[in-house]
Amino acid sequence: MTKCKKIGLTGGIASGKTTVSDCFKKLGTQVIDADIISHEVTEPSGSAFEEILSEFGSEILDEKGLINRKKMRAIIFNDPSQKKILENIIHPKVRDEMFQRINKSDDHYLIVSVPLLVETGMHQIMDRNLLVDCSEDTQIERLMHRDKITLNEAKAILKNQASRSDRKKIADDLIVNEKNVTLIELENEVLELHKYYLKH
Repeated sequence: MTKCKKIGLTGGIASGKTTVSDCFKKLGTQVIDADIISHEVTEPSGSAFEEILSEFGSEILDEKGLINRKKMRAIIFNDPSQKKILENIIHPKVRDEMFQRINKSDDHYLIVSVPLLVETGMHQIMDRNLLVDCSEDTQIERLMHRDKITLNEAKAILKNQASRSDRKKIADDLIVNEKNVTLIELENEVLELHKYYLKH
């Protein structure tokens, strides 16, 4: 049996990773999404929940006993050491779960969507890396509109991520998703990549 090829999909916040993932899904491609797994492991039944609770205390929970993501974001956003603690709890569990799913697949290739592909070094273990890219101005505009945040908040979020140039360095394939790109154009680009990944 041929080993399933891992295509790492990444991009800055609000670059359009989810839209591109959805285009691959429409073509029948399996997508393993680190963000979704991250949510799963931090649910009360998830593998990271108790550890996060013992580290950060019950004040991070909402009235339903779930982790209040807004509170958690505020804590780690203002304190890099707290951010590191949280990442050290979550990232290994997300990685383990991702690889369990990858190893179960007998597809020719699958998409592994990891927003922090560069920051976590996971690009090194992919067979190819696909970057969804757009200008910072486009990211900021989308972010402000999507999350209803201020310009300064949007800029602060971008500052906490890997730079566009760092992402471009690790990219084997590139999809440019600027404001003027239509969904049909995106779908066509994804289709071409899909054909390429199936052949190679």
